[in-house]
Amino acid sequence: MGINTIWLMPVQPIGKVNKKGAYGSPYSISDYYKVNPDFGTVADFKRLVDSVHAKGMYLIIDEVANHTAWDNGWIYTNPDWYTHDSAGKIIPPNPDWTDVADLNYDNSQLRAEMIKSMKYWIDSFNIDGYRCDAASMVPDDFWKSCIDTLRKMRPLLMLAESDDPKMYKDGFDITYGWNMYHDLIHIWKGDSLTSSLFRILASDEVNYPAEYHAIRFITDHDENSWDDVPQVKFLNEDGAKAAFVTMVTLPGVPFIYQGQEVGYPQKINLFEKYNIDWNENPEVRSFYTTMLTLYDSSEILQNGRLEKINSGSEDVLMFNRILEHDSMTVMVNVRNHPVNIVLPGVLAGKSYCSVLKNKAVKHSKSFQLGPYEYEILQFQ
Repeated sequence: MGINTIWLMPVQPIGKVNKKGAYGSPYSISDYYKVNPDFGTVADFKRLVDSVHAKGMYLIIDEVANHTAWDNGWIYTNPDWYTHDSAGKIIPPNPDWTDVADLNYDNSQLRAEMIKSMKYWIDSFNIDGYRCDAASMVPDDFWKSCIDTLRKMRPLLMLAESDDPKMYKDGFDITYGWNMYHDLIHIWKGDSLTSSLFRILASDEVNYPAEYHAIRFITDHDENSWDDVPQVKFLNEDGAKAAFVTMVTLPGVPFIYQGQEVGYPQKINLFEKYNIDWNENPEVRSFYTTMLTLYDSSEILQNGRLEKINSGSEDVLMFNRILEHDSMTVMVNVRNHPVNIVLPGVLAGKSYCSVLKNKAVKHSKSFQLGPYEYEILQFQ
């Protein structure tokens, strides 16, 4: 499918005390050194990692450093590793997260143990890095020390669940593009102009390091669980596809969540169990395979600079991705109705190759894009 990295949500056992839902939250970890028996054995997990590597891919797992389950052994052996209220009672990170207990990083022993547990999964299973949950809720100096220590073992990919620029100073490679995701939803619903997206990108260039990488997504485990699926957020399946084309072709790293690639229509609650038919909607899977393979094979999309193009319509996103002497022109109709657009003189009347249709096309100065239609062009 053009995917080179798999991220697994926590693979450790889920706490039972104060759990939510039938299965509890995977982010409520009862033991940082064990594999959840519902998933299999230690040997099963090792085989999984090895099989991923055999396919030339990478595997990272979730690291939950901010809190633990209420029946984690640390609660009993090291209660001083936790945050207490004025009455001396261990508390959750916030009032809504009642199934987890907040860790206190003022404690140096906790810091050492958390790093030790992260080293364990790298050393024992050869994982390729971590996606660090609620990264902004954990002190920066811990992440700096932790990542420096882990990278002495081997090169790693570190993804922060945060959009805070300081995460890059802490040693993370990738952050979340939350602002882009939320703005895209507003654009699709007609609450924002397409030009707002380019203002966000311009702001990011000022606030983030030159070589920053943000994941680009139209859903994830939180948004899917608490809000809705992409087909609803972006109004229908075609709207979701158009949104994903936008995310893949903008600067960043594309990301998909389980079930998205087959158009799974149901919200996936984190605390429940679901069975996804991976053979469902093959045309949706084909779309995601095409877009992700395009990104994986394109130096322009991975490293090219962005240039906004005035389409003459706020209903169309249009931009170039440029790398040295090569470029791609991207056009996306963000509406569920046809839209007429005007090509700038420098682009009108020229011969292109339609990247997705793999055929030559020639657009006049004015032409029409159908509902949620998109086009990616390269000069011939």
